[in-house]
Amino acid sequence: MAQYVKKRKIESTRGNIYSDDGSLLSTTLPKYRLGLDPSVYNTNKEAKVLYEKHIDQLAAALSNFYKDKTADEYKEKIDAAKRNKKSYLLLNNRLLDYQEKRKILGFPLFAQAKSANVSGVVFDKINVRYAPFGQMAYRTVGYLKDLREKGKVGIENSFDKELRGKFGEGMFEKMDKNTWRPEPGDEPIQPVAGLDLHSTLDINIQEIVETALLNGMKKFQGRYAVAIVMETSTGKIKALSNIAQNPNSPTGYSETYNFALLESRDPGSVFKIASLMAVIEEKGYPLTKMVNTGNGTFKYYTGTMTDSHPLGTVSMERVVASSSNIGTMKLVQEAFGTNNNEKYYNYLKKFHLIESLDFQLKPSPKPVFPVPAKWDGLQLLWSSVGYSTQYPPLQILSFYNAIANNGYWIQPIIVSKATRGDEVVIDYTASQVRDTKPLCSKETLDKLRTMLEKVVTNGTADNIKGSVYGIAGKTGTAQRSKKGVKGYTKGVYYTTFVGYFPAKQPKYTILVAVDEPKGNSEGTYARQVTAPVFKEISDRIYLRDMKLQQTLRGYLPDSLNKNKLMHLIHPADQNILFSHLGLPKVEENGQWLNFNLEKKAVRNQAISMTPKSVPNVVGMNLRDALFALENKGLKVKANGFGTVTNQSIAAGSPAAKNGLVYIQLH
Repeated sequence: MAQYVKKRKIESTRGNIYSDDGSLLSTTLPKYRLGLDPSVYNTNKEAKVLYEKHIDQLAAALSNFYKDKTADEYKEKIDAAKRNKKSYLLLNNRLLDYQEKRKILGFPLFAQAKSANVSGVVFDKINVRYAPFGQMAYRTVGYLKDLREKGKVGIENSFDKELRGKFGEGMFEKMDKNTWRPEPGDEPIQPVAGLDLHSTLDINIQEIVETALLNGMKKFQGRYAVAIVMETSTGKIKALSNIAQNPNSPTGYSETYNFALLESRDPGSVFKIASLMAVIEEKGYPLTKMVNTGNGTFKYYTGTMTDSHPLGTVSMERVVASSSNIGTMKLVQEAFGTNNNEKYYNYLKKFHLIESLDFQLKPSPKPVFPVPAKWDGLQLLWSSVGYSTQYPPLQILSFYNAIANNGYWIQPIIVSKATRGDEVVIDYTASQVRDTKPLCSKETLDKLRTMLEKVVTNGTADNIKGSVYGIAGKTGTAQRSKKGVKGYTKGVYYTTFVGYFPAKQPKYTILVAVDEPKGNSEGTYARQVTAPVFKEISDRIYLRDMKLQQTLRGYLPDSLNKNKLMHLIHPADQNILFSHLGLPKVEENGQWLNFNLEKKAVRNQAISMTPKSVPNVVGMNLRDALFALENKGLKVKANGFGTVTNQSIAAGSPAAKNGLVYIQLH
């Protein structure tokens, strides 16, 4: 057979993607395809003898391993290639891991041969991407090719150039349709490995967010949901989750699209704070500024806007706490009227609400907000309460983060640096945009922050008040715009809660949005749908962040006094509970614990993990389950969110090194 030799690119080793604590989010693992060089059985005397003696046993072993052909079919396939004097035969397309490769080398004929020149075995190495945390942050970390989308998304796509490095080049001989072998004697140009990327994601916060979001979606069955957690002072995205309905997923939901960045919607009432920032900057109104909202109906030109219930004459502070559309519109009308449209627009431009965020993940769309020259008679007032505009959730979150950050706007960031070994090659924080001046005066900011706190303590989100740390934020419930035509669908909503905590010294800014939650109109307001998800996230972050917590002097906060909690915890975590909450401590022996809390009474029961056996991880969160299983030398594939409900290898079974165990979370 004539040789076909061609110059080809040599793939470089792709860089890793890490979380903020150095945990691997994506890495490259070698996989192998099994092939043969049948020509050695014709030319090598030792190989001929081994072939005649062991070919039947080899064919039987291949049939038993791959389960796709009979032993006779495998034997005939190899015999035919040998008769035709082929120098290469691909035995199976299935990708093998290292342990499977070792197992195959123990098959008859291969095991008896002293070298590959005698056995004829050929393993074609193929690099594949592997996500140690499975579906966690799946769409955010991204991929270059997915069977469902056939696209490039996430960090893998947006930073593909940095991750892939530089290809090498060399001469290769074509062995079959998809297989090439380096040409002997060629001196190829060696590839340069890609850079490692260090994301800002915190895997613990990511797990909290995914669990809380799934809980909310199960209750209200929305079309999709978004949750983003940003570190207030740095603009770093600590968690980003998008889930949408998927009947093929075990949970009924999966992450298939990055709604947080790519899906723009009428933001609704969360936009009122931007309008009032402009109004207060322009007019200096006090919180006690009175507004007549009438009977809850406001007709202007051809449009009619309503409030959820009549408020009469109320203060500006109450306008925000009650989320009055009419009160906001009248304040904007008084401040900017019909002659200062462009001034209002310029305020929004200053607030970074007109241009694209130019976020690291691409594409980073620009909000839909027409220039004043194209405004009709309703645009100013309708956009002031979050209608007739289109915003991605991340852009709204960035504005609220500026309020939390003493008025200073920071461009959000999700990758902090690129490294090669210990060397920082690119510091992405150096090019991150940070405003040197606040969006508004301190006086305006203080008023806004007071109003946002009142939303939670005495307003539309008072169902989440009472936390020991304090929450400030704003609800938003927008009627869903119709696709392709003007107008809105009555009874179908896009609900949002965006805010920050702790209210007095913010550390995290969070946005939660749910599209088309099910239920009657009252039950689908942001108050019922997204605010509780926000609080579940903030509560759990607060409980795991010791720097945030107050000294509780040996007693539990009221928010926990009536709770019943059960959890498997790592010994390091029980030390935290002992040190900071004064809960009972088990002797320090490194054992896992079954933690039980009911009506202030705590029972800790030590759990023994038998050496060299598979541990019981049912009831653990993903972090702890990975820790327990991987410390036994096992590989883990996880599906779902929450705590482990099932494991594929029973607890107590022998732990085979590099054995694969599947875990289901719910």
